[in-house]
Amino acid sequence: MGVWTVCMSLCLLFALNASGEIHYDNTVSCLNHGGNLASVHNLKEYTFLKLMISSSRSYWIGGYDAEGTWFWSDGSKMNFKLWNPGEPNNQKHVEHCIEMNYGATGFWNDQECTDKVPFVCAISG
Repeated sequence: MGVWTVCMSLCLLFALNASGEIHYDNTVSCLNHGGNLASVHNLKEYTFLKLMISSSRSYWIGGYDAEGTWFWSDGSKMNFKLWNPGEPNNQKHVEHCIEMNYGATGFWNDQECTDKVPFVCAISG
């Protein structure tokens, strides 16, 4: 499925399949490996993920929107945000998941959860 990497007491799994999967399927894949889609709680974690994602491709991370309030798939409330300018915009009222490495800045974009995008899992070490 991908390659595991260790950082800051987390094990990260990068699923590099070319076609990607929808957000729900990625969540299930991560749970089957004992983890969740990656949560990003600070700049250090973001910087590490950004270095590991050296392509220009977007990746699902574990953020989701409960109508205006953002949470991580590990259950924690989002306390660190790195949105692209103008995001989150909930375009067409259907963008409830987060892709990282989006656009020129490589920051975050809210996106339809049904889009097929590669993903990053995290398991606490």
